[in-house]
Amino acid sequence: MDLIAFRNFRNRSFPLSMGFFVSLMISVFVYFSGGTNTVYTNFMYIPLAFIASAYGWRWGLAHAFFSGFLVGPLMPLNVDTQTPQSPLNWIFRVIIYMLIAMTVGIFTDIAHRREERLTYLMTHDSLTGLRNYEALRQSSVNSDDPVSLISLDIVDYEEYLGFFGYDFFQKIIFSFSNELIQTMSIFSNVSIFRYYGLRYAIMIEHDDQEASTEKILSALSEINDKIIQVENVPIYLHFRIGIARLMNADRPMDGMRKSMIALRLAAHNDQKLVRFSDKLEQSYASTVIIPNTFREALSNNSIRSAYQTIHDSVSSKPIGAELLARWIQEDGTRIPPDIFVSVLEKTELIHDLTEFMLDRAIQMLKQPTFSNYFFSVNFSATDFNEKNILTMVKRVRQSGVDPSRIHVEITERVLLSVEKIQDHLSFLSKHGFPIVIDDFGTGYSSYRYVADLPIDVIKIDRSLVLKANTEKGFGLLKSIVDFCRDFGIKTIAEGVENKEYADICEKLGIDAQQGYFYSKPEFFNPV
Repeated sequence: MDLIAFRNFRNRSFPLSMGFFVSLMISVFVYFSGGTNTVYTNFMYIPLAFIASAYGWRWGLAHAFFSGFLVGPLMPLNVDTQTPQSPLNWIFRVIIYMLIAMTVGIFTDIAHRREERLTYLMTHDSLTGLRNYEALRQSSVNSDDPVSLISLDIVDYEEYLGFFGYDFFQKIIFSFSNELIQTMSIFSNVSIFRYYGLRYAIMIEHDDQEASTEKILSALSEINDKIIQVENVPIYLHFRIGIARLMNADRPMDGMRKSMIALRLAAHNDQKLVRFSDKLEQSYASTVIIPNTFREALSNNSIRSAYQTIHDSVSSKPIGAELLARWIQEDGTRIPPDIFVSVLEKTELIHDLTEFMLDRAIQMLKQPTFSNYFFSVNFSATDFNEKNILTMVKRVRQSGVDPSRIHVEITERVLLSVEKIQDHLSFLSKHGFPIVIDDFGTGYSSYRYVADLPIDVIKIDRSLVLKANTEKGFGLLKSIVDFCRDFGIKTIAEGVENKEYADICEKLGIDAQQGYFYSKPEFFNPV
């Protein structure tokens, strides 16, 4: 029997009453069996031990007096002869009953207190006194009213631990927890739980779901981005929130799962607050399915390669193409590349995709159709380490394909996130691979990279190309082209949708163009 069930049992009067009733029935049985000179008096130990163990020493002692009285002076030693017990006999029996009741009851109470203490330690955070994850897991909703569950996470709280050290980090947790408790104390329908670190859950039980929740969210927003004082040190804390509403069939942990999905998406999209929805869950489910099914998709040809041609601005002839990955499931459903690529980039699986696309590029370059083409292959940050780069170089060399026909295409985000990026790019450039920066012009440091790194080609972002028909946009694009020309760098315009933009790009001196005006992506079917 667990502690909660045992407490409920102890709080019921019926078992206690039954204990006394059983003792009464035992005394009647003893009488009709001949009196206390029989062994049946020993049956009285059973309800005595039960009452003392279930209700503690006080009720045990009361039951000892009651039982001792029933089989004491009122009970003959021998019913047939009406021989009374000696006072010493029944007094000694009462003392034995009392000792048993006290012993069993005291040890039971000690065990109960120890169990309660252990349960408290298991369900409460030792630092803040808040209930913890285990308490949330064991919790239940006590009404049919709507319930909401909030997941709250301090942004980059691991950095606080690394920067300030464990002891000071504990003080930050304590200070923020007190701030949170104080803020939520005005709401009677709120329960706060702390998972670990600076991650919390807030359960909201209420009649008017929307109004109550919005008031609580408003109160939380007042302490978001707030500076708290920890030993006279001002600490800036910023948190994100994921919120989910429990349905009638949901348990608190169901709400926790949903709010955590919303919280993860808030972190992914850099939002302060995300509300859970069924559509949101479907989107999140895909992020779970993708890593688990990707390699199977590769083997059964669900991952396919498409290419979009790149055309010379003057002659309009195709001179190359960008390889694009497409995921088409067996039922015909397509997983958008921006979804599955972004998921794969968080794992080592993205390198499997890069290798697949590289092999496709090699295959295509060996076809007579593409004899005058180059192919751009997109590389992620995960691809840039010594082992992967060396493997790629060997793979191309062994294929017999000229490395100058395989363009290594990277984004500015890759440049920012990879250590020793200059060494990696220099190595590839030394072995004949042209380096291409994609989406040029969208970042703050694009020009610096062009000056510092062995860049051969830049692809001007579509957003800049679409503004080229304005005076300001034209001037900006011209400055980029002139800058690249000074450094001997080729330029490719992305997102050229019609002849107007094609003519503008040619006028500006952009070397090549890519977009729907020339071609849509086409699938390559290997022979």
